[in-house]
Amino acid sequence: MHKIVFVAVLIIVASTANAAKCRGGKSILYTQDQYCPAGYTDITTDRGGTVSSVGKSDLTIQQEQRFLQQRATENGQYQAQITQAQQQFSQQQASNASLCASLSSQARSVESSMRQPNGAQYLDYLKQQHRNIRDQMYRNKC
Repeated sequence: MHKIVFVAVLIIVASTANAAKCRGGKSILYTQDQYCPAGYTDITTDRGGTVSSVGKSDLTIQQEQRFLQQRATENGQYQAQITQAQQQFSQQQASNASLCASLSSQARSVESSMRQPNGAQYLDYLKQQHRNIRDQMYRNKC
């Protein structure tokens, strides 16, 4: 008789809770809240699923909430780092473009000097300069 009452109470408690299925990157998070935490997208197929909270103590629920808050904070910091890295990359690309233009101009200048009648030693010097300029262009992905 006690088992039937326990199962009935369990069904009533489980049917009154809301649930959400959330996706954050490659991970799936099931939460007993109606909404997903920051950084997660709701992918629940039909609203109002059931989640049983039987067996979770208040301490466990508080720990889960702290964990989710910490993850949201870390996600915000991570997004700020990504934004900063993207800005640095765009600034690097802008400065890299001017460097590439300068190296290209130097290479053309050395190539035109190589076409002029020069002594063997000077021609070797120009070849070395041209090789160094092309190496710099390769290193800077010009």
